Amino acid sequence: MKIAVCDDEKAALESLISGLEEYCIERKTDLDYIGFSDYEQLLPHIGEFDAFILDYMTPGMDGLTFAQTVRDAGGREKPIIFVTSFPEIVYDSFKVRAFRFLVKPVQKADLFEALDACLFGDAESKTLSIKADGTTEIVRISSICCVEAVGRDCVIMTERGDFFCHKSISLLEDELSGCGFFRAHRSYLVNLKKIMKFDKSKIELINGKTVEISTRKYKAFCQRYLEMK
Repeated sequence: MKIAVCDDEKAALESLISGLEEYCIERKTDLDYIGFSDYEQLLPHIGEFDAFILDYMTPGMDGLTFAQTVRDAGGREKPIIFVTSFPEIVYDSFKVRAFRFLVKPVQKADLFEALDACLFGDAESKTLSIKADGTTEIVRISSICCVEAVGRDCVIMTERGDFFCHKSISLLEDELSGCGFFRAHRSYLVNLKKIMKFDKSKIELINGKTVEISTRKYKAFCQRYLEMK
């Protein structure tokens, strides 16, 4: 996720950037973030960001006006987190469907909670539609243990059973991007949260399935696995 942070106060901007750095270290996750001191700087780059942390009151264009510009530019679902020294203006932020509203000085716990909700809040509710042989199954992504390629199709193995799917493993890898999966082998896509144990040649999942891991992908797999812990 790429986050834009905008605050005209240098100390406040540096504090938010520092908070994001701490968040990445403590949560063992990767975020891209760039700081801006005014909205005129940020305006041409709206489409480059997935989320925004915005100071509400700034000289020139204010945070509310900029947030409405984000919405009008097609970013209707992008999370917007407002920060301000004036909590009484929280109701104005509803007009642009703000994701969170933080009062300055922003506390670490409040920032971390907002980022957690932004990144992981709906992970348990995400679903995948699986169509095969005239039927459609809706499964929770969090219940998937792994995906195994079978020719040009796949078998999706979940906690409640296996489902055949007329999609390639590469297509499913794209659809599951950002959901904690890793392509351990050309034939296997594994959910990193469903791993019981592993070594340099195989991964054992909680459903009892053992899958191969490619030698050339082992180092990258270990790094991703550690990031998820």
